[in-house]
Amino acid sequence: MIIIIYLLIQYVLDERQLFKLKYAFYVTIVMLVAIIVQPIFVLRPRNPLNIRLASIVLNPIFRLLNLKYRVENAQVLDDDKTCIIVANHQSSIDFIGMMHIWSEHIRYCTILAKKELIWVGPFGITSWLAGVEFIDRKNRQQSSETMSYIMKKIQNKSLRLWIFPEGTRNMNETFLPFKLGAFRLAIEAQVPIVPIVFSSYKSIYNADKSNNTYYWRPGCITIKCLEPINTTGMTLENDLQRLTEMTRKRMLDEYLTIQTTMDEDKKGK
Repeated sequence: MIIIIYLLIQYVLDERQLFKLKYAFYVTIVMLVAIIVQPIFVLRPRNPLNIRLASIVLNPIFRLLNLKYRVENAQVLDDDKTCIIVANHQSSIDFIGMMHIWSEHIRYCTILAKKELIWVGPFGITSWLAGVEFIDRKNRQQSSETMSYIMKKIQNKSLRLWIFPEGTRNMNETFLPFKLGAFRLAIEAQVPIVPIVFSSYKSIYNADKSNNTYYWRPGCITIKCLEPINTTGMTLENDLQRLTEMTRKRMLDEYLTIQTTMDEDKKGK
């Protein structure tokens, strides 16, 4: 059976079909693991350490997808102090890279996610049990209340928070304008911003419905952890916009420098 699957992948399936196969496997694994770990998460509901447990379970399986990661300057994450982590958001497969660094370097941290994800089957329920914070971006008042609650939680529990400041997935050559929420929270809580940049996936991954282009190739993605940006003494009135723009520029400059590399045996095909 293994030989048959190998031959199908190497010689029969085209890139579009292989993309569908890998993506279906990815979604299936995430959903199955979400179901399996739920009874454990129920024992300590809303505990961010549940995310670390999920990463330990998922990482060995994710290796079957032939994505490797090169993590640079990871030591900035080894300090367990409270911070706001901001990262660029390209695709749903960002989750694979997040899990790769979570177990060893992130540890006690939660994630800010759009409210719609809570309805995504077992994944949504398990995410809630894992302490993921969901925000309703369409309701400004409720969104503000959620952020105030998160700020208190960060301060009281020495918690880290992961946010995608673009607010949506984006695989363009440049970043979308950053939303202010993460930076407002960092200034109000007086905690540092830690930027994390994932190199462009374009050489190994694409799911562009507009031109019907789909592929998922083996390769190595660079994850660059930038030095923390101190917010001590900053105020919303004087520094919010400057902090947001400065962080975006630093991340974009790094994004244009680091690279994703394809596996050598795929370059010649």
